[in-house]
Amino acid sequence: MIDYKKIWESINAESKNNPIQSRIARRIPTVGVFDVFLATDTQKGVRFLYVKLENDKELTVSNLPNFRGLEITMSLTSLGSFNNEIFLVFAQSLISMNSVFELFISDVCDKIIQLQDRRSLKPSVIKTLLEWQLFFEKGDEELLSIQAQKGLIGELVFLKDYLFQKYSFVDSILYWTGPDGANHDFQIHEMAIELKATSGKQHKKVNITSERQLDDVGIKHLYLSIFSVNLHLNMPEKTLPSFIQKIYILIQNDPIAIYHFQIKLAKYGYSETDKEKYKVGFTIKDSKFYEITEGFPRLLQKHLPNGVGDLKYTVVLSACTQYEITEDFLKFI
Repeated sequence: MIDYKKIWESINAESKNNPIQSRIARRIPTVGVFDVFLATDTQKGVRFLYVKLENDKELTVSNLPNFRGLEITMSLTSLGSFNNEIFLVFAQSLISMNSVFELFISDVCDKIIQLQDRRSLKPSVIKTLLEWQLFFEKGDEELLSIQAQKGLIGELVFLKDYLFQKYSFVDSILYWTGPDGANHDFQIHEMAIELKATSGKQHKKVNITSERQLDDVGIKHLYLSIFSVNLHLNMPEKTLPSFIQKIYILIQNDPIAIYHFQIKLAKYGYSETDKEKYKVGFTIKDSKFYEITEGFPRLLQKHLPNGVGDLKYTVVLSACTQYEITEDFLKFI
């Protein structure tokens, strides 16, 4: 896997030390059909991603999502062995976004260098941009809601206490698919886990926010994990940033894992610069696990009339007793 943090450190250092040629670029190794370059201009405080296109008809920029702080253009550019060629250019337009923008650009780059079909560029770029929508649309002073914090903490606990016990740090973090806008919070090969964190006095019901969350089409096994969470005030050691710091301590010697972890958090809309502002503490009281099989109370897309979608509903857990399992199932995922 590519160590993007190391690449950015090298580019930024060279750009700072070369005032005559402030924009410095690096070609990124690719296993796909696109040639890509990361670049920075530290004099202007701007980061770039260049994607070599065959022509200016290969992708229409106006059809891509548009976010504050991001400029996407077509440019006739010379880079490396390419002279006056057409490039798709992603550019930073807000200097304050430096560190997180490097994460964003790296994530887009990582998706593009794996594409084996040039026709896949547009859907891949759109999907990745939408994964980062929370980051771009979040206000500078806006914190994650209590509900979002609960959900994120549940996923962090599952990552740390379960996946880290069986898989490498990098693989575990890549199996964490919730921040990527996937149907389920974790996907491990042909198995998926949907996680819910509740703060009610008892496990009575859970909210399902999409008809796809409990849909097992395309996977062999689907599980529902429910964490009961207590909320506290004046417990700084139990806040969301403290949970995040515990994971950083575990993965501190794995720079690639750290980088991918930072990307996932940024997609969720979490910023390290706001960590002192989070005041609510959380503890996990208990957990329950269910295997989603035939008969489990749920709404499936295949059963919905045409034109019906974006469903939100609740599942009463007292109706799910026969599907409850122990956490031993985690030994086999």
